[in-house]
Amino acid sequence: MKYSLCLALALLSPLMARENPFLPMDEAKKQKVTSNIPDARPRIGTVSYTFPDQARVLKEVTFTIQNLDGSFEEKKVPIDQSIDWHRPITISQGGVSTPSAAKSVSAANFGFIRLFTKGKNLTLKSADPLVRHFALSDPNQIVLDFKHTTPFKSDQKPLNAAPYTNVSIGNHGEFARVTITLDGRYSYSLDKSSGLISITCN
Repeated sequence: MKYSLCLALALLSPLMARENPFLPMDEAKKQKVTSNIPDARPRIGTVSYTFPDQARVLKEVTFTIQNLDGSFEEKKVPIDQSIDWHRPITISQGGVSTPSAAKSVSAANFGFIRLFTKGKNLTLKSADPLVRHFALSDPNQIVLDFKHTTPFKSDQKPLNAAPYTNVSIGNHGEFARVTITLDGRYSYSLDKSSGLISITCN
């Protein structure tokens, strides 16, 4: 009887044994699996990102990271600051920087209409009354019509001061049309005071 009982226990013991006795019994104590194979990817250098022309505020930056064990995690960094989309953001390990600002001052003189830009502000001076103004897209432009009956030649001048790229003036018989071309999409505000017209792009 004792012999039969010992034989049964001997036959059942392999079925109760763990597959790998060197691993811990507690699943929570298991170590994460890592690899000794070296990662051939190059170290991060400098990464630049150019914002779309309608971008105005950078809300947050999300980093997606691959860990040593191969898992992924995301880290969101809140920022919530205004940006100038002309200047791409540059990220490198050790700091975040942006290039120097683009040229912001320019002028154009058509005789009876003169323009001066500083940053996102444009000042226009003319003795002729403003009839209307409106915006166009593709290309992005601000159009101003002035009552002007004296003949003149249509002309165009460069501005090259972001956000203003150039300005043209056209003879339409009863009025002169000033067309200001922009380097992207903007909303604008216009104010008139003491013979000056001030335009601000946002």
